[in-house]
Amino acid sequence: MKKQLAALVLGLFVFVGCRWGIHLEGQYRLQFGEWRGALLTDGGELPFLFGMERLPDSTFRFTLHDGAEEVVTNEFEIVGDSLIVQFPVFESTLIAAISTMGDSLRGELIRVKYDAETRVPFVATVGGKYKFAARAGRLPAELGGRWASTFFKDDGDSTLALGLFEQQGSDISGSFATASGDYRYLNGIVDGDSLYLSGFDGSGAYLFKAKYDKLSGQLSGELFAGQKRIRSWTARRDSSFTLPDPLSLTGLKNPKAPVVFSFPNAVGQNISAQDPAYQGKVVVLQILGSWCPNCLDETAFLAKYHQQNQSRGFEVIGLSFERTAIREKAFNNIDRLKKRFDVRYEMVLAGTPEAVDVEKALPNLGKLVAFPTTIIIDKKGVVRRIHTGFSGPATGEPYQEYVKEFSAFIETLLAE
Repeated sequence: MKKQLAALVLGLFVFVGCRWGIHLEGQYRLQFGEWRGALLTDGGELPFLFGMERLPDSTFRFTLHDGAEEVVTNEFEIVGDSLIVQFPVFESTLIAAISTMGDSLRGELIRVKYDAETRVPFVATVGGKYKFAARAGRLPAELGGRWASTFFKDDGDSTLALGLFEQQGSDISGSFATASGDYRYLNGIVDGDSLYLSGFDGSGAYLFKAKYDKLSGQLSGELFAGQKRIRSWTARRDSSFTLPDPLSLTGLKNPKAPVVFSFPNAVGQNISAQDPAYQGKVVVLQILGSWCPNCLDETAFLAKYHQQNQSRGFEVIGLSFERTAIREKAFNNIDRLKKRFDVRYEMVLAGTPEAVDVEKALPNLGKLVAFPTTIIIDKKGVVRRIHTGFSGPATGEPYQEYVKEFSAFIETLLAE
């Protein structure tokens, strides 16, 4: 990865220097400690908090504080007056010019999708203690609880979501869960009748802004992802609202036929659920991609569960669909994911996440609604359940319910 960072520096060093007027011969001293960063979106600042420290061996550590989660990376370099931070797993990098006093940064977040870059302007200042600041004297509306929400695209398409939030004073945190996953950790403030939430995990970057109408009891706002506004949204408090059953969204074209595939792992060995190593065992097929934040949450859960139950006849095969046409790069992405979560089950390269690739890879699977999707196979090789999406730990109660239900179902299959 250091070689990749070096290549990135060579490719971007001139760009950053020209764009921000850097004098490369200058001597710069970065201030370590806590920082407040912000991606500059069409809806204003998308703030996040992070820390930077120099380690005893003269390397550096960058820690992103994403709600209750911390994202840590040591893939952090200072070259001249430029800072380069590569986030773990995701193909995303912060590259910025360090100010003369070392107390501010200015640059870009560079994300790669299908081998093409997108860039979002980025600024940061030392001393990060808050994301949003509430104006004095404004009594915050009470917005904690469960919210039946709808997200609207400009073309009229809509998606249902369940908002789950906890509020203390003006501080609020939680997430939106959908049938395909969730928006991971979000936190922010309620400033009078205004709601501001943001979340950034190194790749996914979300800014939610809304107004609360006390008379109607409705929230109305906008969602920005990266730099662009992608949706408007509304929500009403509803303690009984539920999402569609994730077990009903995807099925097999021929329920009596097995899921047949054969894909290579990193050492070129083809892996199939019909291999002798998986016979007579309960097997979970995890359809994922290293680019997918909800897939990372599911991988963290499955990796631990697999380690605890492998000796009892439980196995997992990860079918990874990567957003790159470069085979070596795809396997590197998978390897980074496995190392991040100490994955000890096989992960194979199944193609790209394009619908045509997924259908070719798994011809007996009905339309894939979301990444991740898990297929649970019993000891006789029969598909017993297909679960669409994954509600991660940011959702709180739905995540706990999933863990409990998944564990109980696997216990039933192991006992058969």
